[in-house]
Amino acid sequence: MKVGIALNMLSQAGRPDAAVLNEHMQLGDLAEPLGFDSLFALEHHFTGYAMSPSPLQLLSYYAGRTRRIQLGTSVIVIPWHDPIRIAEQIAYLDILCGGRCLFGFGRGAARTEYEGFRIPMDEARPRFKEGLEIVQLALTQPSFEYEGEFFKIPRTS
Repeated sequence: MKVGIALNMLSQAGRPDAAVLNEHMQLGDLAEPLGFDSLFALEHHFTGYAMSPSPLQLLSYYAGRTRRIQLGTSVIVIPWHDPIRIAEQIAYLDILCGGRCLFGFGRGAARTEYEGFRIPMDEARPRFKEGLEIVQLALTQPSFEYEGEFFKIPRTS
């Protein structure tokens, strides 16, 4: 059995964000020495309960502080991002940490977060589908092009 820990970066009313963030970072620093197999970062925006806008940025921090533990996203919400940027960033992070990454993708469920990005929530499913197709193409093909409802990508490599 393998056991991991997720850094949910919960905010605490009345406490400075920096202090709360530092406590969560210290918890993440303990994951490898305590024998956990993986460390996961979440993505949330525009909420009062979580301070986790960039799971890949957070995992980059741990890529340089760990040697064994796997680093994962739980999840990258594809409809909120440019899929080419997602592919670039996850490929780069996987190189930085020596192939220890686990990437999870999702479409998101909070209307507040969709409204914050000015994306209609009824576009969540088709944006996720297109975005995931593009991420997969970018990570597996030497070059590709894509023509969809939301993304039009000329031949790129």
